[in-house]
Amino acid sequence: MDINNIRYKGDLLDTKELYEVYKVKQIVDSHEEILKEHYSYRDKLLANSVRLTSVISPRIHKIIEKARKVFNIKEKIEFFSFNDKNYNAFAFKLSSNISIVFTSALLENFSDKEILFVLGHELGHIVFDHNRLLLLYNPNQAKITFLPILAEKKFLTWQKKAEISCDRAGLVCCNCYETSVQALLKISYGLTEKNLDFNLQELMKQLDDISHSEYLSDLSTASHPILPVRLKALDLFYNSQLFSKKGKLTTEKLTHEVDTLIDLTNFYPRKKDKEMMMKFITAAGIKLIAQDGEIKLEEIKSLVKILADVFTDNPEKEIIYNKEKVESQLLKSAKFLKGKGSDSDRYYALHFLTVIALSDGQFTKKEKDLLIYYAKLMGFTVEDAMGIVWQTLQQTGINIDIRLNEIAENVKQHYIEISKKK
Repeated sequence: MDINNIRYKGDLLDTKELYEVYKVKQIVDSHEEILKEHYSYRDKLLANSVRLTSVISPRIHKIIEKARKVFNIKEKIEFFSFNDKNYNAFAFKLSSNISIVFTSALLENFSDKEILFVLGHELGHIVFDHNRLLLLYNPNQAKITFLPILAEKKFLTWQKKAEISCDRAGLVCCNCYETSVQALLKISYGLTEKNLDFNLQELMKQLDDISHSEYLSDLSTASHPILPVRLKALDLFYNSQLFSKKGKLTTEKLTHEVDTLIDLTNFYPRKKDKEMMMKFITAAGIKLIAQDGEIKLEEIKSLVKILADVFTDNPEKEIIYNKEKVESQLLKSAKFLKGKGSDSDRYYALHFLTVIALSDGQFTKKEKDLLIYYAKLMGFTVEDAMGIVWQTLQQTGINIDIRLNEIAENVKQHYIEISKKK
């Protein structure tokens, strides 16, 4: 079986978008060059862990050779282990050398087949070239990645999809569904068959119970999907024609079902009031931006950033381009917020709209009047509305200096005129 054929389509498409739309190759290549100037992580492993060669650990060498044959890997594979009580593993590639790292606890407590699953999973990251994209992470942790907000959202969503691909690789490598499930349960929950009888339907009830919780959105920045999602996705793959000719699920059906599962891990309002608040801000924000007939990039960016930071991984899907639909959504969502929304929902809706109005460095009478109109739709008095607007103005301030923009524009025009004369 060609390992690339089993890759989850969502992983492949997101990878393509990151490279082709967001042009991340330049960032990845630059980061690789920077890393070359520092001592390699492999050197650290050689100093602080044990390299399990065929002489030192015939058991591990035998497992590696099985995985190598399954994936038809030609490169050299080194296997390291360091002392750690947690179950963990990772892999990286330097030039043509692949390094696999397992904790001692995992090696001591997992069976050969379970190790083969985990090894297959980690080699999947290498084969699918996931590890290069992980160089987009910002080492100083001040910001998650080096990317702008929409690209970062795409990156975080891609990471979860990448794990689905690699779980498939692990199953193909060990060729045992029960072993794959047991290995995932051990890594995630620390439980073995002594205390846990695997029942997918029962575990999926756990996912059903949390599916409407806002906490699930809080997990959207996690690098891995929650375990019930991974187990269900793996079960779907195991029962697909992609894994076996006897499988019931077509490749198209498999992709659709897994896409639906991954949607559960996305950042999006789970409750009606937050969803309607998002839709109100979107519709009102668009109308606010377009009210003077001049669409300013700063205001658009402000709206998209608010949607991405507060509500959804896919703010572009919320933007409406039809005027009639904008008006309809505005009135419908405002009516909901007025009748069923909380004071906090209404406050922050007006607050965020004020932030958008201020984002271009100006605050016009038209903008003020439109904000008061929005406030009335939600049930605010004019006095209360202006209190929120002025409070936001005090907190946010005018962040763009109009005079500096004029100077920059004059320099630009002057330079262009000089260049044309030459």
